[in-house]
Amino acid sequence: MTAVAAAPVGTTSVTAVPVTAVPGDTTTNAVTECDGGRKVLPRQRQGAILDELRARGEVDIAALALRLGVSEATVRRDLGVLARQGHPVPLRRAATPAPRTATPRGTATTRPQAEQEAIAAAAAGQARPDMTIGLSGGAVVHKLAAHLRELPGLTVVTNSLTTATILTRSGRGRARPTVILTGGYRTPDNDLLHGPVSALVLRSMRLELAFLDCAGLDGPNGASTDSLADSDTRRALVQAAAHTCVLATAAQCGRTALSVFAGPDEIDFIVTAAAGAPSPAQRSVLRQAGGAVCVDLGPD
Repeated sequence: MTAVAAAPVGTTSVTAVPVTAVPGDTTTNAVTECDGGRKVLPRQRQGAILDELRARGEVDIAALALRLGVSEATVRRDLGVLARQGHPVPLRRAATPAPRTATPRGTATTRPQAEQEAIAAAAAGQARPDMTIGLSGGAVVHKLAAHLRELPGLTVVTNSLTTATILTRSGRGRARPTVILTGGYRTPDNDLLHGPVSALVLRSMRLELAFLDCAGLDGPNGASTDSLADSDTRRALVQAAAHTCVLATAAQCGRTALSVFAGPDEIDFIVTAAAGAPSPAQRSVLRQAGGAVCVDLGPD
């Protein structure tokens, strides 16, 4: 597994791979979508979503996209608009998973874990001793935290209890980082601290660098998450940091999740990974970053 050396945060070169234009590789928030040959205005789509919410109390994104004849990303953007207007938007994942090829026994999770570890190791190279940084939660950030805990003089601000725990585990004889938890309330389904207290603490901070994972990363919209509660905290992390580094797997590139927390112009550096050449979606996001690295995972 090899990685092209990353440029320091704040540079203007893409150092990972030669990123070229991909014909037809654009993702735009179109004014209208085609539904069986007729145009559907965004307000009509959003009205259909509200009708679904009133009738069922939840939204199946995949089924609704199929019914409206639009992409799942379009439905998520409409949900984001409705959420910002104050409408509650509980989500239900599609019940039928996408078909997968057979995997040898005992190796089903090896590739995702290897991808996350490669991204984390490459991202760790952006941090320096004595820096003040911010970290989100998420599997790849947890792996990053394990690398960073050996860095001397580090001060880390995070809203993730798991990230904080990893950072404060005993290292190999070096002083452990100083860890600051943001405070806030914890929801039952994750380890993250949310709410106005968390955001208020972050707005009083001045960080040199923030590392954040994402549920989606695309050129026109930036980095996004499926959690509305966590989105505000992530946005505060971005605003508190002089530079922002987003970590994204191949599957997350080209996807738009429910709520954007960092626009394209707020992302200074991107770290991703690919088995061989990066995908068109990865090329699209890499070419828009001020600095980027794409780790080569070798043949799949």
